[in-house]
Amino acid sequence: MKINQCFFLIPIGLFAVFFDLRKGKIPNELIVIGLILGCCFQIRQAKTVGLLLFLGGACIPVVLGAGIYYFRMMGAGDMKLWAVVGGFLGPQRAVYCMIASLFVGAVLSIFVLLKRRNLKTRLLYFCSYIQRQQNGVWEPYLNEKDQDGRFHFAIAILGGILLCAGGVY
Repeated sequence: MKINQCFFLIPIGLFAVFFDLRKGKIPNELIVIGLILGCCFQIRQAKTVGLLLFLGGACIPVVLGAGIYYFRMMGAGDMKLWAVVGGFLGPQRAVYCMIASLFVGAVLSIFVLLKRRNLKTRLLYFCSYIQRQQNGVWEPYLNEKDQDGRFHFAIAILGGILLCAGGVY
């Protein structure tokens, strides 16, 4: 009997959102459990090939998301959560889930900007950041003082899980 990855991914995503909202971090224990379950899931579904699907799926988000993480536009917990999701979905569907998560995140960001009434401030901050980067001054996009630009991306990843693992995307 084949078990759908939604059985595992949705609870993992829900726990990640809970911890992200409550503590601002996704616990490594949840990530490790997710990676182990993802590996076991893939091996059970596809035997030896499943291990390759797991490794490819877990690595794709890390490789493709490295730039976003490097500039601190996304936290390490979000990157690790993407790796868990990719491990369950395999390489191709991991990319789809990343795209879906970014889309959900963009839509949610619009609502956050409207609620906080800081669209102009954020656009000016972004333009200033790009200008500083062009001058060769590297700095993270968000710093510790910039709480106004924070967004719990685990919510967007859960949205991507629901779209991709559920077969919509």
